[in-house]
Amino acid sequence: MSLEADAPSAGRYGSKLLIIGSIQYGTGACSSAMTSPHDQSVPLLDEELAHAIEAYVRDRREALFALASALVRHPSTVGSEDGAQRLVVEQLESSGFEIERIETDAAAAIADETAGYPSLSYEGRASVVGTRHGIGGGASLHLSGHVDVVPVDPLEEWTRDPWGGEIADGKLWGRGSGDMKGGLAAYLVAAAAVSELCRERRGDLVVSSVIEEECGGNGMWSVIRAGHSADATLIGESTGLSLGYAGTGVVWARLGARGTAGHSANSGRSGPFDALCRGVGALRQLESQLNDEIQDEVFASASDWPYRLSIGRIEGGVWTSSTPAELVVHVRFGFGRENSSGEVQSMIREAVASVGEDIEVRFEAFRANAYCHSVEGPLPELMRACQRLVVGSEPEAKVFTATTDARFVAGPCLCYGPSAGNLHGADEWVDLRTLEETAVVVALAAAHWIA
Repeated sequence: MSLEADAPSAGRYGSKLLIIGSIQYGTGACSSAMTSPHDQSVPLLDEELAHAIEAYVRDRREALFALASALVRHPSTVGSEDGAQRLVVEQLESSGFEIERIETDAAAAIADETAGYPSLSYEGRASVVGTRHGIGGGASLHLSGHVDVVPVDPLEEWTRDPWGGEIADGKLWGRGSGDMKGGLAAYLVAAAAVSELCRERRGDLVVSSVIEEECGGNGMWSVIRAGHSADATLIGESTGLSLGYAGTGVVWARLGARGTAGHSANSGRSGPFDALCRGVGALRQLESQLNDEIQDEVFASASDWPYRLSIGRIEGGVWTSSTPAELVVHVRFGFGRENSSGEVQSMIREAVASVGEDIEVRFEAFRANAYCHSVEGPLPELMRACQRLVVGSEPEAKVFTATTDARFVAGPCLCYGPSAGNLHGADEWVDLRTLEETAVVVALAAAHWIA
């Protein structure tokens, strides 16, 4: 496929842009069985409309930054997403989108091995979907972002208010600015541009703001389950203007060991901490085994150690001179496409059981399979062409050694968003220039796709 322009004298957009040719999926390291409505040649944006779309976004750069800042000022950790979601609804309604709140069916999620284990009640919590219907006969596009953020820890290491949404030094600062309220804001502004200026487009434009991406993914799972899929999907993760197409699998596990509570003078030579050390040691050996035997070229190219074990939380104990009644460690375990989440859970159980029966293993939040979407075909080529027009550079392909909501999408799907830093850490930030460029690129791509 090529996106062709007339002679350079016609301006950087040319007098007309065309997608030409027929492309089938299945030609890259990752493939999709689905074909695209854009397999046939279709006329796309003329120069005047392309300029109007870019001007719309550029003229609203301050509004874009203010929206992203306002989202950051809502501390939307798990269970507290509603304030940020109300802001998203206001933005979508003002752009003419029909709104639907998608609640998660906890029982159905537990029964589906691709969903996450529910962590909290879903009462009063929902993902938000906005739809702008086309006139019919065109391809649909789903723009998605997650509104939930991880907690702030430790507060004393922050040099700026993590919930202040401060704009300084060419960046927006605060928890969730990069992961991923900046990208979500850019997608909302892009959607507004398309809704306002492309009223005769044929395809539907769907925009979702989902919960729980950071702890199981049941927000996006619920949105897809409710029927809000599309012919192609973009997710606004902070990729540094790269095309994120693959991510490792992730399982969360809880290892618990009990002791006989009492004075340490009466304790034995080992206790629950020693048991957990053996359990974590067994998981480290499993981690080494999986990373030493990598056969998947996609993840091998991303890192020499893509499947990572981390200890995120440790709980238990009330007094230094007392044996704890129970100690718990919460672990995150990464893996590749060779295994399903269920198989990895079995591996974890077997590894821990091999060092003793005094450790209880339970699973929580993530049971996410590894995924890989194609970097060939109409959607990737369209994103490359739009970035070349707007930024003047070719986007690289990016593999995550983590997971994203892209794993739930069956058809063509890419993560695409601004540059950001210190994700999940102190002084998280998102770059304002690339945030604006993201909004322009996505707006042009969306207008093309739903033509």
